[in-house]
Amino acid sequence: MVKIRQVSSVDWEHIYQLIEANMFSMQQELGLDWNRESIIKHYRSKTVLVAESGCHVIGFIAYDVSTNNQTIHSLQISREYQNGLCGYRLLKAVLTTELDYVDHDSQVSCCVFENNVAKEQYFSLGFKEVNRNKGVLNLEIKRQRLLERLRLG
Repeated sequence: MVKIRQVSSVDWEHIYQLIEANMFSMQQELGLDWNRESIIKHYRSKTVLVAESGCHVIGFIAYDVSTNNQTIHSLQISREYQNGLCGYRLLKAVLTTELDYVDHDSQVSCCVFENNVAKEQYFSLGFKEVNRNKGVLNLEIKRQRLLERLRLG
């Protein structure tokens, strides 16, 4: 059983290990710097939900919300749980719990490495590339369209 909850202070080491397992080699391949402390500091400044199975963190989503935009800074799923429903559940939790803070016409944006196979899942949901810089794709979709694609709206 997967449970979605707010991040707690004891989760950060697990979150970092998940980021490192999923992103380190892609980031090196693209020639981007890797700094553990700045990575942790970055994600600690975001709103974070974790997915856990038993007592293990198996995924997380880090995001910000403003009136006209929800920005997903990272959606990471442990390898053994990828291509299941964990990512969908985390995305759904963000989209359905922040309803009071967003306009109907708002955007959802995210970034993904160009060498990450997960980009295909974003494209299949209807995200469009709006910018590309140093191997990082910036993607956007109208929030309402994403809700419809996920059968939430």
